[in-house]
Amino acid sequence: MRIIDGKWQDDLGDSIDNFNVTELLEIGEKVKAVYGEKITYDRIALMSSIRRLTGKEESELAYVLEQNGVLSRLAGY
Repeated sequence: MRIIDGKWQDDLGDSIDNFNVTELLEIGEKVKAVYGEKITYDRIALMSSIRRLTGKEESELAYVLEQNGVLSRLAGY
């Protein structure tokens, strides 16, 4: 799920409807569980991206996040 031109779309580019609304609600619950009421587009995008990871990719992401300063260096800070 992502927002394109101000509209929610699934990974295939289809608008939200009765068939894919469950995925959107699930992402919303996960964002709320992690961030509480402080929901932003970036946090929604982050949860959507994490949902699509394979087990190996998830492990690699966890490793990167555990390293002090790695994200800052990747961002150029």
